[in-house]
Amino acid sequence: MRRFSLCALALPALALMATGCGESREPEFETLKAEPTEPQVEPLSIELDDPEPAPRPEFTMILPGPDQKDPKSLLSYWSAAVEAGDVDAARRAWRKEVRTGGTAPRWANLSNITVTSQDGRMEGAAGSLYYSMPIMLRGQSIDDTDVELAGTMTLRRANDVPGANADELSWRIESIDWDG
Repeated sequence: MRRFSLCALALPALALMATGCGESREPEFETLKAEPTEPQVEPLSIELDDPEPAPRPEFTMILPGPDQKDPKSLLSYWSAAVEAGDVDAARRAWRKEVRTGGTAPRWANLSNITVTSQDGRMEGAAGSLYYSMPIMLRGQSIDDTDVELAGTMTLRRANDVPGANADELSWRIESIDWDG
Protein backbone atom coordinates (compact mmCIF):
# COMPACT_ATOMS: atom_id res chain seq x y z
CA MET A 1 0.00 0.00 0.00
CA ARG A 2 2.69 2.26 0.64
CA ARG A 3 3.77 1.95 -2.86
CA PHE A 4 0.42 2.99 -4.04
CA SER A 5 0.40 6.08 -1.93
CA LEU A 6 3.84 7.10 -3.18
CA CYS A 7 2.66 6.72 -6.73
CA ALA A 8 -0.47 8.57 -5.92
CA LEU A 9 1.56 11.41 -4.51
CA ALA A 10 4.20 11.35 -7.23
CA LEU A 11 1.79 11.56 -10.10
CA PRO A 12 0.11 14.83 -9.09
CA ALA A 13 3.51 16.35 -8.35
CA LEU A 14 4.79 15.37 -11.76
CA ALA A 15 1.70 16.80 -13.39
CA LEU A 16 2.15 20.03 -11.49
CA MET A 17 5.78 20.24 -12.54
CA ALA A 18 4.93 19.50 -16.16
CA THR A 19 2.54 22.43 -16.37
CA GLY A 20 5.16 24.80 -15.06
CA CYS A 21 7.99 23.59 -17.30
CA GLY A 22 6.88 25.48 -20.37
CA GLU A 23 6.46 28.78 -18.59
CA SER A 24 9.15 31.41 -18.47
CA ARG A 25 9.25 34.64 -16.64
CA GLU A 26 10.19 36.63 -19.76
CA PRO A 27 7.28 37.93 -21.86
CA GLU A 28 6.72 36.22 -25.18
CA PHE A 29 6.86 38.33 -28.34
CA GLU A 30 4.79 37.49 -31.34
CA THR A 31 6.92 37.32 -34.48
CA LEU A 32 5.34 39.20 -37.38
CA LYS A 33 6.50 38.56 -40.90
CA ALA A 34 6.56 41.76 -42.93
CA GLU A 35 5.38 41.51 -46.50
CA PRO A 36 8.07 42.80 -48.94
CA THR A 37 6.97 46.12 -50.43
CA GLU A 38 8.29 48.37 -53.16
CA PRO A 39 9.88 51.55 -51.82
CA GLN A 40 7.58 54.48 -52.37
CA VAL A 41 9.25 57.27 -54.33
CA GLU A 42 7.55 60.60 -54.64
CA PRO A 43 7.90 62.17 -58.11
CA LEU A 44 9.90 65.37 -58.14
CA SER A 45 8.46 68.42 -59.75
CA ILE A 46 11.19 70.20 -61.68
CA GLU A 47 10.65 73.52 -63.34
CA LEU A 48 12.94 74.26 -66.24
CA ASP A 49 14.16 77.75 -66.83
CA ASP A 50 14.07 77.34 -70.60
CA PRO A 51 10.78 76.58 -72.29
CA GLU A 52 10.62 73.76 -74.82
CA PRO A 53 12.25 74.71 -78.11
CA ALA A 54 9.86 76.08 -80.66
CA PRO A 55 8.87 73.53 -83.27
CA ARG A 56 10.63 73.90 -86.59
CA PRO A 57 8.50 75.52 -89.23
CA GLU A 58 6.95 73.16 -91.76
CA PHE A 59 8.72 73.38 -95.07
CA THR A 60 6.35 73.90 -98.02
CA MET A 61 8.37 75.79 -100.64
CA ILE A 62 8.78 74.53 -104.20
CA LEU A 63 12.25 74.09 -105.65
CA PRO A 64 12.90 76.96 -108.10
CA GLY A 65 12.99 75.90 -111.74
CA PRO A 66 14.50 77.31 -114.95
CA ASP A 67 12.06 80.22 -115.02
CA GLN A 68 13.70 81.69 -111.89
CA LYS A 69 16.61 83.76 -113.16
CA ASP A 70 17.52 85.25 -109.77
CA PRO A 71 19.97 83.01 -107.82
CA LYS A 72 18.57 84.35 -104.55
CA SER A 73 15.38 82.34 -105.20
CA LEU A 74 17.40 79.14 -104.72
CA LEU A 75 19.16 80.61 -101.69
CA SER A 76 15.74 81.41 -100.15
CA TYR A 77 14.55 77.86 -100.83
CA TRP A 78 17.69 76.25 -99.35
CA SER A 79 17.73 78.57 -96.31
CA ALA A 80 14.08 77.82 -95.50
CA ALA A 81 14.70 74.06 -95.88
CA VAL A 82 17.71 74.21 -93.53
CA GLU A 83 15.85 76.32 -90.96
CA ALA A 84 12.96 73.83 -91.09
CA GLY A 85 15.40 70.94 -90.63
CA ASP A 86 14.29 69.32 -93.91
CA VAL A 87 17.52 67.64 -95.06
CA ASP A 88 15.88 66.08 -98.13
CA ALA A 89 14.52 69.40 -99.39
CA ALA A 90 17.87 71.11 -98.78
CA ARG A 91 19.61 68.30 -100.67
CA ARG A 92 17.34 68.87 -103.71
CA ALA A 93 18.87 72.37 -104.04
CA TRP A 94 22.21 70.81 -105.01
CA ARG A 95 23.35 69.75 -108.48
CA LYS A 96 21.98 66.37 -109.52
CA GLU A 97 25.41 64.72 -109.11
CA VAL A 98 25.56 65.80 -105.46
CA ARG A 99 21.91 65.32 -104.37
CA THR A 100 22.26 61.67 -103.49
CA GLY A 101 25.32 62.17 -101.28
CA GLY A 102 25.46 59.72 -98.39
CA THR A 103 26.76 62.00 -95.65
CA ALA A 104 24.63 64.21 -93.45
CA PRO A 105 25.23 67.93 -93.82
CA ARG A 106 27.24 69.69 -91.11
CA TRP A 107 24.07 71.33 -89.79
CA ALA A 108 21.95 68.14 -89.53
CA ASN A 109 22.29 67.87 -85.73
CA LEU A 110 21.67 71.54 -84.99
CA SER A 111 18.44 73.06 -83.77
CA ASN A 112 17.11 76.62 -83.89
CA ILE A 113 19.04 77.28 -87.08
CA THR A 114 19.10 80.64 -88.79
CA VAL A 115 20.75 81.22 -92.16
CA THR A 116 22.09 84.60 -93.21
CA SER A 117 23.86 85.61 -96.38
CA GLN A 118 25.42 88.65 -97.98
CA ASP A 119 25.20 89.82 -101.55
CA GLY A 120 27.37 87.83 -103.89
CA ARG A 121 28.89 88.28 -107.29
CA MET A 122 27.95 86.79 -110.64
CA GLU A 123 30.52 85.35 -113.05
CA GLY A 124 30.14 83.59 -116.36
CA ALA A 125 32.35 80.91 -117.87
CA ALA A 126 31.98 78.38 -120.72
CA GLY A 127 28.19 78.48 -120.95
CA SER A 128 27.55 78.54 -117.18
CA LEU A 129 26.74 81.28 -114.72
CA TYR A 130 28.15 81.17 -111.19
CA TYR A 131 26.95 83.16 -108.21
CA SER A 132 29.14 83.11 -105.04
CA MET A 133 28.13 84.62 -101.70
CA PRO A 134 29.15 84.46 -98.03
CA ILE A 135 26.71 82.52 -95.83
CA MET A 136 26.46 81.82 -92.13
CA LEU A 137 24.43 79.27 -90.19
CA ARG A 138 23.82 79.73 -86.49
CA GLY A 139 22.23 77.07 -84.33
CA GLN A 140 22.52 75.01 -81.19
CA SER A 141 24.12 71.62 -80.84
CA ILE A 142 22.57 68.74 -78.91
CA ASP A 143 24.23 69.97 -75.69
CA ASP A 144 22.84 73.52 -76.24
CA THR A 145 26.21 74.92 -77.32
CA ASP A 146 25.94 77.79 -79.79
CA VAL A 147 27.44 76.86 -83.16
CA GLU A 148 28.34 79.11 -86.09
CA LEU A 149 29.20 77.78 -89.52
CA ALA A 150 30.52 80.33 -91.98
CA GLY A 151 31.60 79.84 -95.56
CA THR A 152 31.05 80.62 -99.21
CA MET A 153 28.21 79.14 -101.24
CA THR A 154 28.54 78.91 -105.01
CA LEU A 155 25.46 78.43 -107.20
CA ARG A 156 25.55 77.47 -110.86
CA ARG A 157 23.19 77.28 -113.84
CA ALA A 158 23.61 76.74 -117.56
CA ASN A 159 23.53 80.04 -119.44
CA ASP A 160 20.67 79.21 -121.83
CA VAL A 161 22.80 76.68 -123.68
CA PRO A 162 20.85 74.85 -126.44
CA GLY A 163 20.06 71.27 -125.42
CA ALA A 164 20.34 71.97 -121.67
CA ASN A 165 17.62 70.30 -119.60
CA ALA A 166 15.45 72.00 -116.95
CA ASP A 167 17.73 70.97 -114.09
CA GLU A 168 20.81 72.39 -115.82
CA LEU A 169 18.98 75.64 -116.61
CA SER A 170 17.97 76.02 -112.93
CA TRP A 171 20.12 77.52 -110.22
CA ARG A 172 21.61 74.75 -108.09
CA ILE A 173 24.26 74.66 -105.38
CA GLU A 174 27.64 73.86 -106.85
CA SER A 175 29.55 73.92 -103.54
CA ILE A 176 29.75 75.25 -100.00
CA ASP A 177 33.24 75.90 -98.75
CA TRP A 178 33.05 76.07 -94.96
CA ASP A 179 35.68 78.06 -93.10
CA GLY A 180 37.68 75.97 -90.66
